[in-house]
Amino acid sequence: MAFKAPTQDQIRAMTPQQRAILYENAKRRTGEGGQEIIDFIDASGLSLSDGDMLSSDPDYMEMERIIWSPEGREAAIKAVEEGLPALAGVDPLIHAALGERYHPHNAGTINAGVITAALMRHLGYIEAGPGAFAGGVAKSGMKWKKRAPSQAT
Repeated sequence: MAFKAPTQDQIRAMTPQQRAILYENAKRRTGEGGQEIIDFIDASGLSLSDGDMLSSDPDYMEMERIIWSPEGREAAIKAVEEGLPALAGVDPLIHAALGERYHPHNAGTINAGVITAALMRHLGYIEAGPGAFAGGVAKSGMKWKKRAPSQAT
């Protein structure tokens, strides 16, 4: 049975939840028109969630992938070494990938901070207090410092 892709107008008219389901289905059928759907939703900035972002949302999963990637790890550590919150390093990477879908209104920036905190703890850092930064979608985040050997858990 052939895959009948919805039109761009039909995609725009969908609820965010319907688009999220379509997006996930399109990922499984990239060779059958799915890639065009993915590209359209990504380029248009259409929401895949109408409330706070859940860990099952495609955008949340993409933030996890970005933050935990070698590039994300490097950006977070570099920000910490410059005295900034780790989120300051990964925020531009997330914004570049998600565009207008990355914003504070759906708890996107909060979730980015939570994911970044998990990464930093995994890398052996401990919290060093909150800090602000400019030029990002997020405006503040946690600062981090290397855990001393005596502070190992």
